[in-house]
Amino acid sequence: MSVSCCGGVAMYLVMVVLSVCCILSQRHSLLGILLGFEVFSLVLFCSFVGVFGVMQSPVGLSLVFLCLEVCVMSVCLALMIKLVKVSGSDYVGVCSFSDSY
Repeated sequence: MSVSCCGGVAMYLVMVVLSVCCILSQRHSLLGILLGFEVFSLVLFCSFVGVFGVMQSPVGLSLVFLCLEVCVMSVCLALMIKLVKVSGSDYVGVCSFSDSY
């Protein structure tokens, strides 16, 4: 039983590392960064359900977590749309706080 538990933890650890690498490899597109954060939060949710899924009490917390995740992503999408309206693209390098803008 401990082997399957260690295998599950290793799988979740690999998924977290891959999602962090996905976020760090996106240097230009804001949409790619937002999607990377979405993947990271879904991996955290899957690991939470996998670890505490035996109990019935985290079900409500899981639903609250998913609802908050949807709210956060909708706000991020609205910010990205505002960025595209202002600058004309979703590239991260377009937004600079220098005086030459």
